Amino acid sequence: MGISFVGAVLFWIPTVLLCGVVVVAARRRRRGQGWLRPSSFVALGCVALLNAATVWLVGFSRAGLDLRESCESRSGVRFDDAWNDVHYAESQRFFPLHAKCSASVDLVPAWINPAVIALVLLFVGCLGAAGWLGVRHVIREGKKTHV
Repeated sequence: MGISFVGAVLFWIPTVLLCGVVVVAARRRRRGQGWLRPSSFVALGCVALLNAATVWLVGFSRAGLDLRESCESRSGVRFDDAWNDVHYAESQRFFPLHAKCSASVDLVPAWINPAVIALVLLFVGCLGAAGWLGVRHVIREGKKTHV
């Protein structure tokens, strides 16, 4: 059957704990000006990527092992075999996630795919900021040593 809301919250507990460990580890290596350091942005990017993976897994598990059974028991909608035969490949992709019973009923919540996109973009942005801060630090330290 898929994962319930309580199951999703329980599933998120290890992610939250791991994110806390990443943030504490980055904070303990504190050198420089507060949170505006490359290691802080790398830690934030790791937290965003872990949460993106967790959101994706929650969406992936919504259909359960048997899509027909999930459609009929969870949403009370009859599984449309003719529609599924035509659009079967769409439900087998890794992204965007879909578990459709028919043309109008999708078991994957609407917030899953946008949340995964937003968190992955946050990850990429954090890595870009960390790279920019690292390069800026190297350039500034290089100017100080050669003056």
